[in-house]
Amino acid sequence: MSRLSFVLAGAAIGNGNRGVEALGRSVADAVDRRMTGSRLTILDDGWGVRRDVSSRYHHADVDFAGVRLSRRWYRPESWAQIRLAQTLGAFANPVARRIAQADAVLDISAGDSFTDLYGAARLDSVAAPKLAALRAARPLVLLPQTYGPFTTAHGRRLAERLVRSAAVAYARDPWSYEQLNELAGTEADTERLRQGVDVAFALEPRQPPVAIVEHLDKLRHRILAGVNVSGLLSMPGAARQFGLSGDYLATMCALVQQLIDAGAHVVFVSHVHLPGGSGESDKAAIHLVRSMLTENEASQTSMLPPDLDAAQLKWCIGAMDWFVGSRMHATIAALSSLVPVYGYAYSDKTRGVFESCGMVDQVADARELAGATAVEEMMASFGRRQELSDRLRRSMPPVVQRSRDQMQELFGDVNRWQRNGSAAGTVG
Repeated sequence: MSRLSFVLAGAAIGNGNRGVEALGRSVADAVDRRMTGSRLTILDDGWGVRRDVSSRYHHADVDFAGVRLSRRWYRPESWAQIRLAQTLGAFANPVARRIAQADAVLDISAGDSFTDLYGAARLDSVAAPKLAALRAARPLVLLPQTYGPFTTAHGRRLAERLVRSAAVAYARDPWSYEQLNELAGTEADTERLRQGVDVAFALEPRQPPVAIVEHLDKLRHRILAGVNVSGLLSMPGAARQFGLSGDYLATMCALVQQLIDAGAHVVFVSHVHLPGGSGESDKAAIHLVRSMLTENEASQTSMLPPDLDAAQLKWCIGAMDWFVGSRMHATIAALSSLVPVYGYAYSDKTRGVFESCGMVDQVADARELAGATAVEEMMASFGRRQELSDRLRRSMPPVVQRSRDQMQELFGDVNRWQRNGSAAGTVG
């Protein structure tokens, strides 16, 4: 294939959310593996344009470029400044220049943020790179993601416009594919509407520091139960905000206690880590759960360092005998590592992803289930881990392969557009 230039939006790396990082790293891995000599610019919330210094990529050039909706409109990272540069001359702004030179703008909306549920400002931020691609007349590719829900007329109209203006649009699960088709309308080119899977299924695991490997090796004689506790669901007011049916932290504490009673060593896994462990950091939630344990119970738990990156966490999750998580991409790491996993979350997106893996019966909605009943279901999953492992060995390889194939399929499309020198066309 030709050497191509891509801009990736909605998958910032280094912001503390390992799920979003997993999306970005998965795309970067695919470009490096499949598109030798190509350039990938990943939009994030940093400052200026920076080279990737992870030493992970040997066949492609990977850079980061800061963008944001900002009152400091004069900053080159401001979308207002980028929009002005696109009007007056894109080469005056580094981000506008990268977009103008891109063979395609890839957009993944953090996997689940293409919605107006989080307010108008968040939707404007998610829409900004998509609109920038259209202004630059560059092919907009919507990578596998969730679409909606849209609760306002403005949000719905904007989503319809962006979907119909895309060159290709992927959904990451059957439910999202239905929403995508509704947004595209009856006149859509259905060949450009594709059902895919989450790109993080193909994330390459990476071995963590030796001390962590040795720690997990010492525990091999125990049943290792990985537990991800969501800082988001444990924040004050979360029960009301998300409609949780009970005390989330008490449910997770009771689960940990029963896992210990069943002979497991519990390994806590933080998948979102903000500076200082504040806000919705999982680290803070994990400390709250551990503080509810007896001294003897706490001694039968350990916690992975929260600063491990997404690929390192996937390696560690792959060492578990069973896993439970409320952060969806923590559970995706388990699913794609063939580790029996139970999803305990608050949104439909988790159910959709598990459905795509043939494991929809291994999800509980925290808006409907909590306390002893939820723990009973999770412990039943723990008890069936060998059966679930056998199921995963049958169901997961095609899903992981689809995650890889969809990127190869996309690269073929972009290469054809570039080679033919013709417009990519649009969904609508």
